[in-house]
Amino acid sequence: MKPRLILMSHGHLARELANSAKMIIGETEGVYTVSMLESDGLEGTQGKLNAVLEEIGPDAPVLVCADLLSGTPCNVAVQAMYQRSGLRVLTGLNLAHHDGYRKIKKSVSLSDADIALIREILAKGVKVTAQMIPDESDASIETFLN
Repeated sequence: MKPRLILMSHGHLARELANSAKMIIGETEGVYTVSMLESDGLEGTQGKLNAVLEEIGPDAPVLVCADLLSGTPCNVAVQAMYQRSGLRVLTGLNLAHHDGYRKIKKSVSLSDADIALIREILAKGVKVTAQMIPDESDASIETFLN
């Protein structure tokens, strides 16, 4: 089963980031957003995340990308991680791209410095995959660096 991606943020950053990514890479399946509004607080944000998780179903693997480490969206996602196997949380949600980056896959662009660092990590025996969106292969990033 393909993993689902949930973008979580303060305000509408997650929703607009998903819209921006759609403009760049096209329509993708399995991408959801949770936008914490000022009036939501902890309980409202938990309710929004729970609604998305119910829509996804209990068996699908889920990656939550939150905007800020220790922010309410991240904390809500971490709490959910302890209640649902197959859910993982990553922070630092952004949509970075600038001149000097090479597109190595539909959803992955890297600078030469990034590629050099990844090669160093791979040389130490660490497995690095290049799956950034649910529709893509989770093959080792090494296959895309040439």
